[in-house]
Amino acid sequence: MSEPLTRWIDAAIGETREALVRDDRVIALRLLRWSDEGRRARWGETYAATVTRVDKRRRGAFLDIGLRGAEGFLPLDAGGLVHKAGKRIAIGEGLRVLAHVVREAARGKNAVLALSDQTHPGGANGRVMRAEPDLDFDGAKPATPEIRSKIDAAIEDALARITPIPGGGVLNIEPTAALVAIDVDSGARAGNADPERFALDLNLAAMREAARQLRLRALGGVIAIDFVSMRHNASRTALEQIARDAFAGDPWSVQIARLSRFGVLELARAQLHTPLHEVLREPDGQPTPESAALDMIRAIEREARANGGRRIVASVAKEVKAWLDATDIPWRTALDDRIGQRWEIAASPAASRSRADVRAQ
Repeated sequence: MSEPLTRWIDAAIGETREALVRDDRVIALRLLRWSDEGRRARWGETYAATVTRVDKRRRGAFLDIGLRGAEGFLPLDAGGLVHKAGKRIAIGEGLRVLAHVVREAARGKNAVLALSDQTHPGGANGRVMRAEPDLDFDGAKPATPEIRSKIDAAIEDALARITPIPGGGVLNIEPTAALVAIDVDSGARAGNADPERFALDLNLAAMREAARQLRLRALGGVIAIDFVSMRHNASRTALEQIARDAFAGDPWSVQIARLSRFGVLELARAQLHTPLHEVLREPDGQPTPESAALDMIRAIEREARANGGRRIVASVAKEVKAWLDATDIPWRTALDDRIGQRWEIAASPAASRSRADVRAQ
């Protein structure tokens, strides 16, 4: 029987990070960034909003929800109507409504909304109710160095294209605009001399790890997993059952199809949150300037703890320094409060965005 969930929470400068842990393995991650406030709609939040335009071709309406540079999208049914309080109603530009977020922005698309049964409270558009999980972060403290290191490692795991399968072999995980493709590779896995048994053992372990990785990475939509070929119907049935078991505790809705004749399992997992890689990485795989900046600030804290009283100097890529200079989050005050005014950050043409040069002097 699985152990109960453990939560690791790290109230770092610029973001609070949470890891859910079961059986000593991280199964889910959540980030709440200071810069999200007023800019990003999160799942479960409720907004006072105004319909700005109705797009019949897309069967939806765009809503001003009071965020900077971000709209919400309200789907309409085939008749161009929307459901509210058990009724189908027509909406038009200028209508003021109350709506909650049922899916965060992902893959370049707006956050998806659903109408609340209640009416617009009046006043300016904006958030009127936080997501309940965010309340868990109230009063959160910085994690110990050990826990912070474990969360760092879990995030690296969740961003890797290739991840190991317990017992040997690897998963190649490729999110695309259309779907998430996962390939199972036996690699150097040692196993049974019986090829069918070997393939089944590998595929069962791969299925369990794929389910963990999808939740860890907040990946949803259509997912196709290409397994190692098996010949026996009993093996295929066993794999389908393990797939159902692996997603039994998933908090998002999951629909699983039958294994195809080519050994591909297709499933659909509800996409509620923005995928982790879209929050932390650019399309080319580089850290975003914000991600690089917050990693660097944690590195400054780490060096300050290890070198009490000494000045800490960081050299960063110019785009990282530009983000730090432009942002309105109070990172300078927070860093001063934690280590004192003994730090310096400078842009360097030689600095890598992936890893800042942080040293004690």
